[in-house]
Amino acid sequence: MIRAIVDAALKNRIFALAVAALLLAWGAFSFHTLPVEAYPDVANNYVNVITQWPGRAAEEVEQQVSIPVETALNGLAHLTNLRSVSLAGLSSVTVIFDDQSNNLQNRQQTLEKLSNVNVPQGLTPSLGPDFSPTGQIYFYTLSSTNPTVDLMGMKALQDWVVSKQLKSVPNVADVSIFGGLTREYQVLIDPNRLVSFGLGIGQVEQSLTNNNINAGGSYIESGAQALNVRQLGLVRDTRDIGETVIKAQNGTPFRLEQIGSVAQGPKIRLGQMGKAIHSKPGEVIDIPEVVEGIVLLRKGTEAQATLEALHKKVQELNDHILPSGVKIVPHLDRSDLVEFTTHTVLHNLGEGVILVSLILLLFLGNARGALIVALTIPFSLLFASICLDLSHIPANLLSLGALDFGMVVDGAVVMVENIIRHLGHKDDKALTVREKISQAAHEVQRPVFYAIAIIITAYLPIFTLQRVEG
Repeated sequence: MIRAIVDAALKNRIFALAVAALLLAWGAFSFHTLPVEAYPDVANNYVNVITQWPGRAAEEVEQQVSIPVETALNGLAHLTNLRSVSLAGLSSVTVIFDDQSNNLQNRQQTLEKLSNVNVPQGLTPSLGPDFSPTGQIYFYTLSSTNPTVDLMGMKALQDWVVSKQLKSVPNVADVSIFGGLTREYQVLIDPNRLVSFGLGIGQVEQSLTNNNINAGGSYIESGAQALNVRQLGLVRDTRDIGETVIKAQNGTPFRLEQIGSVAQGPKIRLGQMGKAIHSKPGEVIDIPEVVEGIVLLRKGTEAQATLEALHKKVQELNDHILPSGVKIVPHLDRSDLVEFTTHTVLHNLGEGVILVSLILLLFLGNARGALIVALTIPFSLLFASICLDLSHIPANLLSLGALDFGMVVDGAVVMVENIIRHLGHKDDKALTVREKISQAAHEVQRPVFYAIAIIITAYLPIFTLQRVEG
């Protein structure tokens, strides 16, 4: 089979060269358009079911939430494993499916099963975001030089503006938020006054709930028009909360401000997010309080196109939407990693071709043979790009960084060296005595060239590493 292919290529040289040129052009186009990911996505198809039950122990969460959810999800199509973690106030059940399943269909059938799950009243199991563990593509923090926007204000911007805008970018599954102070309206009740008015905490909570609602009525006809009637009762600020009537006695209303005070304050926090900037050796800038966000990529989608759209959205937020002095500052961008590593791979590829050409020239003593072997490196890379493009498989930094030039050219070296040896045997009969003496001297010098090549090959990585560190 191989002999037939070689004979056909030698008999039709122009056709073989045309096919090679076509493959090179096709490979160059495929390599240019091939999406490059940072890491291969080897995660299983899975769905995460999360249920919050604040104030409950892990034992109660396991018995009354995790086990009923696992029981309801048994029997799903393509199901392989069920795993659960029960913590204080939190249940997390991970449903793992086989590789032949579709992730969107998995989430749909999981939702259908959860509609029949028997959990305590008031609890609603929900699905986690549809992202892969390698889908954390953009880390950022909010910075503010505006004196009117404090840490609590940045957290409010993160919750109501930034997160909403970033989720509008196609293929963004979710935005995880960390740090900051969550603003809330706090009613600080004096226990002595509460007892003196003959009230309990439950009555105060119920009064606040009943007085924070809009009511709709009928309509009033005015000629050919109908005017809707409604009552606005939603509170707008702390003053409205303080004026809430909690009790009426003998026609005298008692308001909330008479038994306590109302103010805006931070929610009880469970942690703190800080940031340290190592811009120069020995110099560290510590920021004790920051608001951070992580953009999560939807599983199975292309990261590069999503990052390009994300950069445009961040620029729009910084220039037109966020208040003056408030900016989104990225500190880990997947596109930077891909760009730097791709540049390094291409740089090493060029150096590898040159180094292999020189070593082969010394070993073979034939410039044409060394060039033929060296051409197999870019040809193999471009042909692999064609196969990846046809299979719709993106390249990743592990596959690009694992290019081994020695393994690529091994077969070509053996074949070309054998061809040169056979050509040399045919020409030995026509050599003169002087040419034979010169050839013998060349054979003596060849071990010296081998030693030089081995030294260069051994010390070049050390020299390159020192240059990178410098």
